[in-house]
Amino acid sequence: VPIGTMFLNSVRTNEAVRRSLLAFPESIQFDNFVSAWVGGDFFYAFINTIVIEAGTVLTVVAVNVLAAYALTKLRVFGREFFIAYFVVGIAVPGFAIVVPVFFGLSSLGLVNTKLGLIIIYSAIFLPFSLLLMRSYFVGIPRELEEAALIDGCSELGALMRVTLPLARPIIVTVVLVVFVHVYNEFLFANVMLQGDRARTVALSFYNFVGRYSEDLGTIFAAAFIALGPILILYFILQRRFVDGMVAGGLKG
Repeated sequence: VPIGTMFLNSVRTNEAVRRSLLAFPESIQFDNFVSAWVGGDFFYAFINTIVIEAGTVLTVVAVNVLAAYALTKLRVFGREFFIAYFVVGIAVPGFAIVVPVFFGLSSLGLVNTKLGLIIIYSAIFLPFSLLLMRSYFVGIPRELEEAALIDGCSELGALMRVTLPLARPIIVTVVLVVFVHVYNEFLFANVMLQGDRARTVALSFYNFVGRYSEDLGTIFAAAFIALGPILILYFILQRRFVDGMVAGGLKG
């Protein structure tokens, strides 16, 4: 109902939306989408978001696959300490670290850069993703990797040839979880990014609402533009998302 209402209002005139938020359009106004796209600089926002998403997802998946394999399949010294360390990482709220993170990245010249946000998001989403992936790896029998080792594979070869194909559902789940959270993240993007063409989609929409607060039809169109990609992605991959979450919970 909220999404349907958003779309109906996005193709109505500003006067019609002001009269009633719950009504069918008297005439279709697709010009609202053009105005929203141009006024919100969504082209650059989507480019920035895609680059940040890709960098974060690749970093989180690559690190977590290696870490989850090591913490479940190998005899790593201090394994319980590392697991507890990542659990603590989940409990730290973002607003509590935003100031030291800002000054730390500022000293490295990474404020207002995509790389800076990729580093932040990777650190934020590594703990939960690692524990989720580790719970799935626990359910994969060690005997399968040992058979590959006997056949001449190295540990890395066993990971790539045996474990990764079996762990595909949880990897897809981690990708989706990280993608959705990075797409919606606002706090660090608002602090770290400056300039109209450096913003992400969430930040561009926020600034667009501030500039066009009187034009409700265009605001609804901008909201639908911002929501569209994540909505399409979820509907396409929702079965993999749910299956991966359930499988990870059961195997843990």
